[in-house]
Amino acid sequence: MKCNLLHINIKKCCYIHFKPTNRKSKVEHNEEEHVLTLNNVVIKQVKKVKFLGVIIDDQLKWDAHIRSLNTKLKCESGKICRIRHIIPEKLYKELYYTLFESHLRFGISVWGGLSNNRLEPIFITQKKCVRILFGNREAYLEKFRTCARTRSKDKQKLGSDFYEKQHTKPLFKKNGLLTIHSLFKHTCLLEMFKINKLESPVPLLNLFHRSSRRADRFITPTPSTSFIYQSTKMWNDCRNTASNINFSTSTNLVKSTIKKELLGMQSRYDEIDWCELNFDSNELKF
Repeated sequence: MKCNLLHINIKKCCYIHFKPTNRKSKVEHNEEEHVLTLNNVVIKQVKKVKFLGVIIDDQLKWDAHIRSLNTKLKCESGKICRIRHIIPEKLYKELYYTLFESHLRFGISVWGGLSNNRLEPIFITQKKCVRILFGNREAYLEKFRTCARTRSKDKQKLGSDFYEKQHTKPLFKKNGLLTIHSLFKHTCLLEMFKINKLESPVPLLNLFHRSSRRADRFITPTPSTSFIYQSTKMWNDCRNTASNINFSTSTNLVKSTIKKELLGMQSRYDEIDWCELNFDSNELKF
């Protein structure tokens, strides 16, 4: 580094030791005794670190990033709630995309391949934001306009209807919004398409292995939550034999087609309540 006139702030340097989760505790203990130094200065070992806006932990479970992102999204929902009164309703979707979905989309192809249960906290926050912007506010305020003492005796005690929240599935469908699960699928499929269409960047392109039998199919790697496996599996599962989409198709057409199919998948089955099939990639065909 000195020969190349590179200067590194040692105080800001740290490293993470990534290791398999099934290793014996004795081996882990011996490995943790190893010390890394740079110019005779010990580099601090950490369990998690924020890198390019994404919090990476030593086990790649993304729990720390999910908690941090959820906190940020709750703050953005609060901002939206305070300023929505002074903004025309026709700009609500732009407000949602700018202040909320921009944070939700950032780096989602890296950490978004988690199970639906682990993504549930963020999905709850997303539904809350959708209710704030697109929900029936008058019906919500009507619940609090009547004093309890003016109600009849049999209605003094508030029932479950009073605490029931507005269903968000019709709101997502009406405004053409993608859930966090669909955003992950949309981002992965689109990024994979652009990588193979433009053949760039080369390091990522080399991680995809096309099938020798069918040019529009890929060899699926070892199952994991990584972008390569998730995008490859989704692409193979979603391909329709009658589809005319291939890697010579324009990017805008593929982008709009995938979003249209995802919106259709979200709105299937029950019209009010969400179900697991609304987020199942096997239901997506294009």
